[in-house]
Amino acid sequence: MTLALAAALLCVCASGAVAAAHPVSCQLYDAHGVCVVEAGSDGLGARPTTQPVSEDPNSGGESTAEPTCTVTPLGTVIPCQSDDGWWLQSMQCYAQQEAQPPKDALVWNGHTDGAIYVCTYYTGGRSFPGTSGFSFWSATPPAGLAAVDPAVLAEQALRTLTIPTPTTGRYPAGTLQDGQPFTVVNAYTWFWSDAAAFHTLSVRADAGGVWAQVTVTPTSLSFTPGDGAGAVSCAGPGAVWQPADGVWSPSPAGCDYRYPHSSIHQPDREVTATYGIQWSVAWTSSTGASGTLPQLTTTSNATFAVAEAQAVVTR
Repeated sequence: MTLALAAALLCVCASGAVAAAHPVSCQLYDAHGVCVVEAGSDGLGARPTTQPVSEDPNSGGESTAEPTCTVTPLGTVIPCQSDDGWWLQSMQCYAQQEAQPPKDALVWNGHTDGAIYVCTYYTGGRSFPGTSGFSFWSATPPAGLAAVDPAVLAEQALRTLTIPTPTTGRYPAGTLQDGQPFTVVNAYTWFWSDAAAFHTLSVRADAGGVWAQVTVTPTSLSFTPGDGAGAVSCAGPGAVWQPADGVWSPSPAGCDYRYPHSSIHQPDREVTATYGIQWSVAWTSSTGASGTLPQLTTTSNATFAVAEAQAVVTR
C-alpha cells in the first residue's frame, strides 16, 4: 500500500498507483485529524461509511454461520471481535463508537445527526509507524457493530458471575449419641440460609461498542427433604430459629417441613436434604434491547437422621 502526502491530505491507495481522486468533502479522518482519502483503480474516492460484517456468498446476504473475518489480500483469519471493536470486513478495521467530539469538529463534516466512530487497523499485536486508524461519521451504526448480539453478550457476562450457594441452617438440629445430626418426626423442621447469600448481583460485559448488564435476583429458598417428598419453598432466606420461638412452632417465614416418618428405612438411616436458592436473571443493553435468561438455582446438601421424639438420646 503506497502512502502519499499532498495538500494536507493523506491518500491511502488500494492499488500501487495513486488515482486522481478529488472528493468534494472529507469522509474519513485518521487519529491525527488528517483527512484520509482512498483512491482505487475504479476511480471512486471515499470508503463507504457503513459496511456489513463478512457474509456467506451463498446466503443471499444473511449468514446463519459464524462470520469469518479476514485481512485482505492475504486472507489471514482474525477474531471478529476485539477490545478495539467489531471487525468491518470491507473497511478492514475494528470499529466502535468513540467519545463524541464537538459538533464543529471537521470529522462531522457539517452533519448534526449520527455519530462518530473510530476504526482501528489490525496489527497482530505489532506496532507500526504512522496512523493506527481513522475516524468517520455514520448516520447509523455500521452493520458490523450490530453483529454484537446483546443477548449473547448477556449470556457471556452471566458466565463470569459467581452466584452464592445457600448455607444449610436447620432446627431441630441436635446430635444423637453416636454423633449423627438429627431432626424430629412431625416437628416443624425449620430451614434457612444465611441472608448474606440472598442478595441481588449484577455484572456487565462490553464488546464491539455494545454493553450488556445482567442482574441476578434471589426469588425463593427451596428445601427438598430427601424422604421422597417434593420440594417446599418460601420467599426470602428464611428465619433463624431462636429459643424464644419454642420447640414445636412453625417458621414465621413459612420455611419449614414436617417429616411424617423416621429415616430408619432410608439408606444409612438418614436423609440428604437439598437447599436451593432460585435466581431470576434479567438483562439490559446499550442498544435498548433487554430480556430475561432462564432461572438459575444454586444448591447445597445436608445429611441428617429423622428420629422419633421418644427415641432421641443426645450426648
